[in-house]
Amino acid sequence: MSHAISLDSLLNLPAMGIPVVNYSPESTWEFGAAAQGYFRLPNQERTSIVQLDGTYSLNKQWYINAQGTLYFGRKKYTTQPYTTLHHTTPHSWHLQFRVGYSDRPATYYGVYDDPHFANEGNTGIGMLRQGTPYQLQRGYLHVQAPISVEKDWAVGPMADLLIAQYEIDGKYKTPAPLIQAALGAVALYDSRDNVFYPTRGIFFKLSAAAAWTSRVDIPEGQQASINGLLSADLRQFVPLPCSLVFAWQFKAQLMLSEYDISHLTLYPMLPRLGGQDGLRGIHSDMFRDDIMLALQAELRIPIWSIFRAAVFAGIGDVYDYHNWHWAVPKVGYGIGLRAAINKAKVNIRFDIARSNVDPRWNNINAYSFYLTATEAF
Repeated sequence: MSHAISLDSLLNLPAMGIPVVNYSPESTWEFGAAAQGYFRLPNQERTSIVQLDGTYSLNKQWYINAQGTLYFGRKKYTTQPYTTLHHTTPHSWHLQFRVGYSDRPATYYGVYDDPHFANEGNTGIGMLRQGTPYQLQRGYLHVQAPISVEKDWAVGPMADLLIAQYEIDGKYKTPAPLIQAALGAVALYDSRDNVFYPTRGIFFKLSAAAAWTSRVDIPEGQQASINGLLSADLRQFVPLPCSLVFAWQFKAQLMLSEYDISHLTLYPMLPRLGGQDGLRGIHSDMFRDDIMLALQAELRIPIWSIFRAAVFAGIGDVYDYHNWHWAVPKVGYGIGLRAAINKAKVNIRFDIARSNVDPRWNNINAYSFYLTATEAF
């Protein structure tokens, strides 16, 4: 006797594998696979998730990544999987981790709030002009362990390790890997009703860390510096009539350094403005600097069955805290389509966006397309 496999039965499996197809202006088409495992640790009613994924792009970029969230301690109330931290006791905590390696070609656009200034960036090996290609290899590890202190609130330590090496246009390669090690703390507030596709609630994350960063400026030697890393992420999801959802996000990132970070040494680590998780319509490598400020909003509209639409817009910019000045902010806007692929409300997302950035500096089409399986925020 044959038995049909339903979607519900697939969702109840302890593990599942899915193909991955992404598109973004930075990578073009990416193909790969992802595997997810679901389990509950002793005395815990919350489902822990571990994921392993990897892709290769037509732009010759590849990465492999492992990440997960493990929940420990005893829960006070029973909650549904995929909900967030609320209804926890002060004795519960969770561990989030991410570790991986990537190898990708990239383009140096410079720092400051306008890529016109890129030819002023002194890398210590000569003047690196806007549009210069370079190859970046990096390995990374991120760990944070917030402890629930009250309903929806959690605080705890965090640590980051980044090891990177780059090659400029096939002519120069760093004589030693660049290393950044950071140690700090994170505070979380999370009252969202679903982590994949929230319809109500607030998410707030504030982190601060001190980072030791090696500095490779010249082939003859290596120096180090101490940097400060600050990050804030505030999101709100508001249910509206007719099953509409209004969502907005404010994000700020700050990297304090004791020396001019126009050096390519720290360039890959700088806060960036665009990309599929930032201001859509702006190339993710185009605007980087010490400070990044961005505000974006999205109206999520049900269409039929598993399909939803989105209309979004955002505004933001990057700044040099050594030479702060206001300029015309960058604006991105567009529309999108969503299709739910499981009961957890994980969506396939397709967005088309454009910005007020001069296409001559965009180095890509005036329109940007994104195809992925996660929401922008």
